[in-house]
Amino acid sequence: MRSAKMNRRLQIALVPIGEVNPAVLSGLEEDLPEIFSADIELYPVVPLPPGNLVKERGQYLGDGILDELSSIVSSPQTLMLGITEADLFSPGMNFIFGIANRGRALISTFRLRPEFFGPEQDPGVLRRRVITEAAHELGHALGLRHCEYQGCVMYFSNWIGDTDRKGPGFCFRCARSLERMAALGDVRRG
Repeated sequence: MRSAKMNRRLQIALVPIGEVNPAVLSGLEEDLPEIFSADIELYPVVPLPPGNLVKERGQYLGDGILDELSSIVSSPQTLMLGITEADLFSPGMNFIFGIANRGRALISTFRLRPEFFGPEQDPGVLRRRVITEAAHELGHALGLRHCEYQGCVMYFSNWIGDTDRKGPGFCFRCARSLERMAALGDVRRG
């Protein structure tokens, strides 16, 4: 698996939405530059937008949160990665690990936590899952589509086993595509 080599450093704004475990944020600050050759800027916490809570589901509409966050980062050369501990869904899906549009991405740690599936907590497993989903959604934010190779980070995660199997690395083809897209400059162009 490969990291994406960029001709110039990518800028990623890391935006916590609601209360987010500081260890998760520091893990992203350490791991994202290894994958994307990026500079990371940690933004102040943004409250969870109450208008996106669907009470009968006990979940937040990921699409709505992503839309509301679009005004936080104004630079067209900066990718935005929102991270929340809230459970997210999207129309037609029971849950989502994350969602992205051009130039912006959102992930949730809610279903990435090992204790969601059983009694044990494992910070190492959580860290790997978080960076995997962050890399996947940032790949979408840069314009990549899903990959058919199960070991590539751009493979669609239908369940946590897919996330655990693929890990945070790009296959050769996706890494090359990402390099070409990043060379174009404006990461929000679409």
